[in-house]
Amino acid sequence: MACLATLMVGAHPVVTAAATPEPALAVMAQGQANGQSYTRAALLALAQRRTVTLEVDPEHIGPQVDAVPLAAVMGSGAMPDALRLGASDGFVAELPVSTLTTAAGYGVRPWIAIEDPARPWRSPQGEDLGPFVLVWVGANAGRIGQEQWVDRLVSVQGETAPVARWPGLGLPAAVPRSDPAWRGQALFLSNCMPCHRLNGNGMGDKGPDLGQPVNAVRYLTPAGFHALVRNPRAVRHWDGARMEGFPPAVLSDADIDAIHAYLARLDTGATLRQGKPRE
Repeated sequence: MACLATLMVGAHPVVTAAATPEPALAVMAQGQANGQSYTRAALLALAQRRTVTLEVDPEHIGPQVDAVPLAAVMGSGAMPDALRLGASDGFVAELPVSTLTTAAGYGVRPWIAIEDPARPWRSPQGEDLGPFVLVWVGANAGRIGQEQWVDRLVSVQGETAPVARWPGLGLPAAVPRSDPAWRGQALFLSNCMPCHRLNGNGMGDKGPDLGQPVNAVRYLTPAGFHALVRNPRAVRHWDGARMEGFPPAVLSDADIDAIHAYLARLDTGATLRQGKPRE
């Protein structure tokens, strides 16, 4: 609630609302608690600002938006191992540098789209999407999973690799490098970790932990796992469910198999048990 200031004019008080602070995007390098803050005007003033066309528009803000490359706000230092992208609604996306490298290989790069205040961005459900949205620009942008298109963007934080912060996410060194679980690990970190934890590791809280109390592979067959990833609502649905399906352009069938293999490798061995139904 905005603070109110009361001005006395003669015998009659005049109540005015304090100015609402202008929204800003916080950008912090690895290890920094504070960094650069960019208002809408500051982003628009950057020399790299362009009007870009969105070939894919999952956030429904396009097709053309004013934007600056993500690299333009990251400074000239070495790129961190990962970027943590925070949203005002609590969503946090992990963006490993390997994802940036892979995307650049097929001509796609991340940009920060900047809202025109005269045309505020709204979701199809009427939700405010905020003044800043991380988007991906390029003809192959459909290969980027929706978890890495971040609306309501409020912060960009440089980080060490997720496996360095949460060693429990890493595969045992004894797993052969030819095992598809290694590919599954990379795919999990970029596509699943924004919403899910694994055996308590990570920050995702939009979906269930895929390792606790029982690993998902113990109750989801490979076929069931495929069906859930492709179209969650066709498998199970409840009020408040938020997971969107992953099309083949983002995760191939082999990719889904690899994630399933990764989960299986990190199965702690907890078995299914019949418990007393909740009353």
